[in-house]
Amino acid sequence: MPTRFAILFDIDGTLMDFHGAGRRSFVQALEKVFDWRDDIAYIQFHGNTDLNVLRKIFARHGAELTAAKQREFFAALAVELEQLAAGAASTRHPGVAELLAALAADDRVALGVVTGNIESTARIKLRHVGLHHHFAHGGYSDDHADRADIARAALARLRATLPQGEDFSAVWLIGDTPFDVAAAQALGAHCLAVATGRPTAAELQAAGADAVLPNLADTVAVLKILGLTPRAA
Repeated sequence: MPTRFAILFDIDGTLMDFHGAGRRSFVQALEKVFDWRDDIAYIQFHGNTDLNVLRKIFARHGAELTAAKQREFFAALAVELEQLAAGAASTRHPGVAELLAALAADDRVALGVVTGNIESTARIKLRHVGLHHHFAHGGYSDDHADRADIARAALARLRATLPQGEDFSAVWLIGDTPFDVAAAQALGAHCLAVATGRPTAAELQAAGADAVLPNLADTVAVLKILGLTPRAA
């Protein structure tokens, strides 16, 4: 059986920084859909998930979040983010494009995302920084509030692409928060953590990451950590 690698990436803080556009789209969608003028300053977005955020906002307002309201809000959220993205600043973190190109060219590798975004906003963000073509599969917050459940969904979708009877020899989750480390541990996966978000390298190491780097700028070093040594000619 060939050696196969599942490499799962967090988006915000790991691949890119959208500089607050995601929060602003939440505020605008809340006002548009529910007429709530709420700056949601009490919400910590870093490492959070959209469904968990929405549940907390509804609890704060003493309102019941129904499935219909959830669908209506998430549809509006994507519209607001798409509009904001046209004029939003965005930063693709160092080395990300080069690393993804190297992984995509390796037929041993299946790429996926594990993100707290809903699928529609995740795709908007990835498209805005030119990375969307690398990710056909992933786990999103449309149906799951817990990042570990999102990671399980992502890995299940990647496994569904394998020939019958085969499985991945190694699974890695690459993220920038202790929540990503915990999600990897819930999967029984390895975690490469990058200190490109708010948590420090020391905090990521203390959370139990298998490896910690300042960023993904050194493609060769990342591939070595992942166990993706070049094949013999």
